[in-house]
Amino acid sequence: MSEKSIAKEIYKGTFWSILDNFVKQVFTFIVFIVLARLLAPEIIGLLAFAMLFVQVFRNVIFDSIATAIVRKSVPDKTDYNTGFVLCILISVPAFIILFLSSDLFETWTNSMGLSTVIKGTSFILLTAGLSRMHEAWLQHQMNFKSLAIRSSVATFFGGVLGIILAYKNFGIYSLVAQQVGTALLELILIWIVTPWKPKFEFSYQAFREIKSYGKHVALTGLTNFANQNSDSFFVTYYLGAAANGIYSTGKRIVSTLNTVISASLLRVSLPAFARIKDNTEELKNTFLQTTGITATLTAPLFAGLSILSKDITLLLLGDKWLESAYVMQIVTLTGFLFSIGYYNQSVMLVKNKPQWQTRLTILYALTNIAAFILFTKYGVIYTALAFSLRALLLYPLSVWCSLVLLKCSFKEYFRQLFPSLAATALMVILIYFLSLYISTLSLTIRLVILIFTGILSYLFFIYLFIPKSYKNKLKKVFARKKHD
Repeated sequence: MSEKSIAKEIYKGTFWSILDNFVKQVFTFIVFIVLARLLAPEIIGLLAFAMLFVQVFRNVIFDSIATAIVRKSVPDKTDYNTGFVLCILISVPAFIILFLSSDLFETWTNSMGLSTVIKGTSFILLTAGLSRMHEAWLQHQMNFKSLAIRSSVATFFGGVLGIILAYKNFGIYSLVAQQVGTALLELILIWIVTPWKPKFEFSYQAFREIKSYGKHVALTGLTNFANQNSDSFFVTYYLGAAANGIYSTGKRIVSTLNTVISASLLRVSLPAFARIKDNTEELKNTFLQTTGITATLTAPLFAGLSILSKDITLLLLGDKWLESAYVMQIVTLTGFLFSIGYYNQSVMLVKNKPQWQTRLTILYALTNIAAFILFTKYGVIYTALAFSLRALLLYPLSVWCSLVLLKCSFKEYFRQLFPSLAATALMVILIYFLSLYISTLSLTIRLVILIFTGILSYLFFIYLFIPKSYKNKLKKVFARKKHD
């Protein structure tokens, strides 16, 4: 398949994958905003803590099985069936253990109500085990349209359920019902839209392949999970559920954007890169091109979110969540790094170097945990600073690994990032000084002015910095449209 065809599939798949995640995250975020205005921070903190247990199984165990299959050039039915059986064998005991141990976690953290929340969300493990291989099948077929439709429908009705229960004063159960209801409907729909139907067929050869490759992915997933979520654990342990509510809310918008954009890119780039993994030059060019385009989209987005974090928090959540704005302002840096860093992970996976990514994430996890132990006790701001600075200082190691595999230089890589970084820096400076000048205006009007100014100024600045070849292509496109 040609480089142009691969790029076309990536862009098409990215569109549907981003749409999938966008709709899901938008509805989830709407429900979250409603609940955040109705509930106290400690209640939000309880849910954030309880979901950690569900996420660790989904992101570590199920995804490692799926990734071991999706990364293959042509996986067969035996691979998918074996993966399906494995997911079932893991999800059932995982659900039972989590359900029965919920009281222990409540006692250990001294968080009243945590047991009930864990019991409710633990049912998601069963739906995840029954649906993960269907998702993997559609993912490898680049059929992200079906995934998007399924997710959109399920998230809509799950979100409606959560909002109705919130207005009927069901409190924390509103968000639990939204999570579980969405998961159940997603399970039903994925079985309907997926042509592949699983059988209880188990191949020891397929199992050995999944185990051999998946153990690296699982360890990577576990350490990635620790990198992205151990802060919430330590905040709850040292500072309590209320502080975790403040901290997790500050990360919420960044995490939502990161899920919409970055997770979508990983889902698309892994199977797309896998198809050209034997052609290093083609893979290198595709990697650089997609990294540059992603940075062009995400750098201004996360930078704008950082500088406008206080106004956004006041508008969406109200005064009681103002402390979350400072957390948001700091952790947005990691959102941008994650958005372009997922491509590094995909390169290492398709080049059969999952152990490289594993070693990196172990390093990240150890340094994160050490930083949180040292600084979390001083408050949520120090936790956010530790989280972001570690990501910034160690990110070049991930880039170096992918560049070695692609026989690419840092100069070529930075050349792809420079236009977006330079344009974003100028945009931020302009927005900052403009915000001082219009500080007396109403919150809504000020936000509208700053957002539109940011968009227009970034488009102007990025046009100044992009290579001449890109400018010529843009001129041809506009000339063709004008002629038509």
